[in-house]
Amino acid sequence: MEYVEKRKKSRLKTAISAFGPAWVISAVAAGPGTTLSVAKAGGVYGYSFLWVIVLSVVLAFVCQYMAAKTALIGGKGIVGIVEEKWGKKFAWLVTIDALLVIWLCNVVLLKILVSVTGFVTGMTTPFWGVFFVAVFYGLVGWGGYKIIETICKLVVSLLVICFIATLFIARPDLGLVLGGLVPNFTTFGKPEILMMTAIMGGSIHVTILSMQTYTVHERGWGKTDLKLALTDTAVSLLGAFGLYCTAIYLTGASVLHPEGIQVTSLFEMADAIRPLLGEYAHGFFCLGIWCAVFSTIMPTFIAASYVLGDKMKWDLKVRDKKYKRIILAGCLIALPGSFLPGKPVNLLMLMLALAFIGTPLFVGIFLKLLNDRDFAKENKNTFLLNMGGGLAFFVTVFLGVKWLWQMLG
Repeated sequence: MEYVEKRKKSRLKTAISAFGPAWVISAVAAGPGTTLSVAKAGGVYGYSFLWVIVLSVVLAFVCQYMAAKTALIGGKGIVGIVEEKWGKKFAWLVTIDALLVIWLCNVVLLKILVSVTGFVTGMTTPFWGVFFVAVFYGLVGWGGYKIIETICKLVVSLLVICFIATLFIARPDLGLVLGGLVPNFTTFGKPEILMMTAIMGGSIHVTILSMQTYTVHERGWGKTDLKLALTDTAVSLLGAFGLYCTAIYLTGASVLHPEGIQVTSLFEMADAIRPLLGEYAHGFFCLGIWCAVFSTIMPTFIAASYVLGDKMKWDLKVRDKKYKRIILAGCLIALPGSFLPGKPVNLLMLMLALAFIGTPLFVGIFLKLLNDRDFAKENKNTFLLNMGGGLAFFVTVFLGVKWLWQMLG
């Protein structure tokens, strides 16, 4: 009996240790952009936007699994697969799209990091950006960031636990929660479209879609690991990431909305966990956001180097001097972000919406490849996966076009 129990534990330990790529992606997705946009939605719209949160989580799972599946079948990253299938020009388009989105995100993330650092230390200066850029290059380009990243993720996990614990104090109205799961298409004004685009942009965007096609190979997975990739993506995106988004949103809806807090600053967002932490809410929330930015921005520098390295047909070794130069370029491109005017929350919402514009291209590529018998062979998309992918493509195109139309109009 003891032997059987040990075997079961050993199998469970082996299964858990096999997981990885999608957890990295969900950690990046669960960054400050998602935290702020989801909490703001709860504060502004109450429970009525819950269906958007659930939809964004489901579509994130579908798109990330299609990204992993495409990479495992093709045996390469997204850029290499596109070049092999459709030529160099289209591959350059995908490369430029991914790099623009990644570097745009880094610019705004650095602004958030500088703002929160100024608040926590009492030293408000844009020159914090110079310090952080040097730190990022040292940690990412030369190694050693894993320990700091682990600490940051631990703090972010504690922040999420605070949101969940606050729910037990706030006690959301179950009837209103269930009502929020019913889609409401009556209001599609400019603020609602921006909010929906920001929420979707936090969970489905070019950075994490492209990253997924490289992290599965970094893990050493191949075509035989498709079932493992499905389980990994389901547990991390539908499970962990879904709980993260739902807990934060419901806390905002049950705590911020009744108080009429519209969340125009980072510090109003901290009021969501005030019922639990009291006077310590602002300090701990800022620490959590700081850690979320720090642990999110570092992997994106690596993602940019993977994308460009793939296009240049380099071996995927981040310690190589060529990759270090790309990481340095990414750090320098992010630097002007610390000098940007405007409120961090508004800039972050705008960044998520802009980053979302390139998403339909990647979703469309995955759908095309995974329905191509010559490429996917016996691993073609199932009907359900095509339904989910088709919905993701429709939603991303609709919101992107609608948002652009309203911004230009």
